[in-house]
Amino acid sequence: MSDDTAAEAADDHDHRELKFQIQIDRVHYTVHQEEMTGAELRRVPPSSIPEDRDLWEVRPGEDDRLIADTDIVKIRDGLRFFTSPRHINPGCGA
Repeated sequence: MSDDTAAEAADDHDHRELKFQIQIDRVHYTVHQEEMTGAELRRVPPSSIPEDRDLWEVRPGEDDRLIADTDIVKIRDGLRFFTSPRHINPGCGA
C-alpha cells in the first residue's frame, strides 16, 4: 500500500460517522458521540427530560447508576437509560 493510499484510508476512518444505538425509557435513539454528559443525554429525546426527573443508566448485574448533568458517560451500542421522578411524595394514608 502506498503512503497516499494509507493516508486516504486513515482519513476515511477518521471521517466515518459514528453511530450508537441507545434507549431512553424504552425508546430507541441514535447518537453520534463517543462520550456524552448527563445534560447532553437529557436532550436526546425530542422533548428533553425535565429537571424534575432523574436519569439512570441500566447496568445489568450491578446497581443502576444515577447520571448527574455533569457526569460523562462512555457511549456504546445497546446502552439503556430510564427516568424516574426526582422526588416521590408518599400518599397520605386513609
